[in-house]
Amino acid sequence: MTKKLWLSIAVLAIGASLLVAGGVARPASCRGDAPPGEKPGCGGGGTMKINLVSDTDYTDPALSYYTVGWELEYATCMKLLNYPDKEAPAGSQLVPEAATGFPKVSSDGKTYTFTIKGGLKSNTGEKLSAANYAAAINRDLNPKMQSPAGPFIRDIAGAQDVLDGKAAKASGVKARGQVLTVTLTKVSPDFLARIAMPFFCAIPSKLGVVPEGVNTLPSWGPYYVSARTPNRTIELTKNPNYNGARPHNVSKIEYTVGISQDASLLQTKNGQADYAADGLAPTAYADLASTYGINKSQFFVKPELVFRYLALNNDRTLFKGNTSLRRAVAYAIDRPALNRQLGAYSGKRTDQMLPPGIPGFKDAALYPLKGSDYTTAKKLADGHTGDGKAVLYTCNRSACISTSQILQFNFKQIGIDLEIKKFARAVQFEKEGTKGEPFDVGYEGWAADYADPFDFINILLDGTTIRDNNNVNFSYFNDKAYNAKMDAASKLSGAARYAAYGKLDIDISKNAAPLASWQNANARLFVSSRVKGVLYNPVYGLSLAALSIG
Repeated sequence: MTKKLWLSIAVLAIGASLLVAGGVARPASCRGDAPPGEKPGCGGGGTMKINLVSDTDYTDPALSYYTVGWELEYATCMKLLNYPDKEAPAGSQLVPEAATGFPKVSSDGKTYTFTIKGGLKSNTGEKLSAANYAAAINRDLNPKMQSPAGPFIRDIAGAQDVLDGKAAKASGVKARGQVLTVTLTKVSPDFLARIAMPFFCAIPSKLGVVPEGVNTLPSWGPYYVSARTPNRTIELTKNPNYNGARPHNVSKIEYTVGISQDASLLQTKNGQADYAADGLAPTAYADLASTYGINKSQFFVKPELVFRYLALNNDRTLFKGNTSLRRAVAYAIDRPALNRQLGAYSGKRTDQMLPPGIPGFKDAALYPLKGSDYTTAKKLADGHTGDGKAVLYTCNRSACISTSQILQFNFKQIGIDLEIKKFARAVQFEKEGTKGEPFDVGYEGWAADYADPFDFINILLDGTTIRDNNNVNFSYFNDKAYNAKMDAASKLSGAARYAAYGKLDIDISKNAAPLASWQNANARLFVSSRVKGVLYNPVYGLSLAALSIG
């Protein structure tokens, strides 16, 4: 993946922990928080042209789980609560969107009651009600969908029965007119942050279960996906019935898939394209900074709550039960060399899962950050390398290829011949998410869905969530003792929660090493000169709805 992009922390009302990050200033006339009586947005219409090297994974909110896809979902989804089109810190604090306000919470802290605003319509004219959100939750839970959303809502009463195929609907989800009630099995401090994820945005109440995902569907948000030809084009069109508070400036947003990074760079400079949503070649960024400056007009650099890592597949013979070899890999990889391959302003080296800015992060010297420690790595690997062969899955872009060649050399030093297999990013993600896929190492990255350590540690490593498809635990790590520790940490709140996760981060990274962390990343954005109102939302990245053509 990587998925989403963000930075520091703010504590929300009703106990949800969220983040704060650096944002990009924009003209007051383009604000999403227009004064009373003034329509939000810059207006102007026109068509925004966005390039992609490879397609996003899905445009179906139940399945979409990739940075490009969630950026798109931010422009199309109508959620109960959402992050406003603002820079940090306001852009990282949840506000009611479809809900009239924050939910009422029962005295035991387990039942949340949302009231849905009246008068909200999708592009097809369907009126929004609580049923649209209940449908989304139950569709996400349906085992035939194999949605990645499942691990985030297992604490809803009856959710596990739906996941197990024993029920069609979660007993803890009730929709009556404009009132949605969600009852949990336990107190969950991060529930509001989780329910604000795009997985749970409103869908047509009669939308069926489509395991491969739907390419187009109605939306109550500022835009809707009006057309998609996989691996070729995606089209977003302004929702003619949208009367919410968010900006909605351009008339259409057109994605073209299959444009090389070099071509995107040239087209964006010339104004033939407006934005390369999945990035440019690593060699481009130093020149862009020199030409345009940083965070001034067209080139922007923003820190993210992201880490890059190698997933070590515990479902395969080489790494299964082989802690010594997994730790050897963490000592052997050359983090400075890997970092350099991603170009100027790409990020900083790390050896931990939690990024700085996530509550609970505690810096610890676990593995070498200044280069490989082959002496220690060889000692750990000795007698544990099996047949001496491993398969690496990576993406087919230049940076993935060059970093993979460095990894190939690093692995060779500890007695492992690393075979490199390259795929389009969405294809790689799908393959690694399939249990039994024949890879040993996955070249991966993870961006926060919301700023809580659960989203890094439990989501990536809790073995009880592993299923046949759409996994994000690419390490296929399933250790009963650590599963129990993760579950215990998730039930805590406040300082105790963060302290527990800080210890877990260090413990798992040092003593189990199911993955090898190597970078905390930055977002690097380049837009054409005709793009105005650039906003880097600390949770979803570039706000497409806030952009205008000038």
